[in-house]
Amino acid sequence: MRTDVIRRETLRYLGLGSAEPDSKTLELVNKAIELLSERCRPRSTSRIVEISAGTEEIRLEGGTVIHSESLARVMAGCSRMLVFGATLGTEADILIRRETAVNIAMGVVMQAAAAAYIEEYCDDIQTELDKRFSAEGEPLGDRFSPGYGDFALEYQRELFAILDCPRQIGLTLTEDFIMIPSKSVTAVIPIGGSCGRQLGCRYCEKTDCRYRRID
Repeated sequence: MRTDVIRRETLRYLGLGSAEPDSKTLELVNKAIELLSERCRPRSTSRIVEISAGTEEIRLEGGTVIHSESLARVMAGCSRMLVFGATLGTEADILIRRETAVNIAMGVVMQAAAAAYIEEYCDDIQTELDKRFSAEGEPLGDRFSPGYGDFALEYQRELFAILDCPRQIGLTLTEDFIMIPSKSVTAVIPIGGSCGRQLGCRYCEKTDCRYRRID
């Protein structure tokens, strides 16, 4: 994984944006990334699902219907999507709790670094997947997770069931749709053509978001 990207994104999550961090903050960030690299064993799983996309919903093979205009736009023109899940594992949660108990500042940095770390891990896995699909003439679009737009968190249940997350990667879901371990991601990814390419911060209307990407 690209340590420079994880460092940059950690600083963004900490609210620094393009500002130059002081030496103490940079030291904490580098230490957090080092600990995560040493202790965490990220895991991922994915599955191709046949879909039919309408204007306000998508229908999955087996009959499940996801009501979401934003997801329908992402999947427009696609007949398949990739359901994806990844986690840093319990090791990340343990590190965050331990560091927070000793040093609150380090705990905050560790939270941010773990969030950046799981995103970079997902990017790495998706890049490898995209190579395979692109070789077959069907490049992948961008990840789209429950909680984005009107893609409700409640649909986590369907994604977990499709992926069998507990057995495949040790990822579970509470009744309140909280993922355990916490530094985890589930998403759907359009397969083929230009599906789902208009995602990300540059297309989001919330321009005052403190976590907005600056690149």
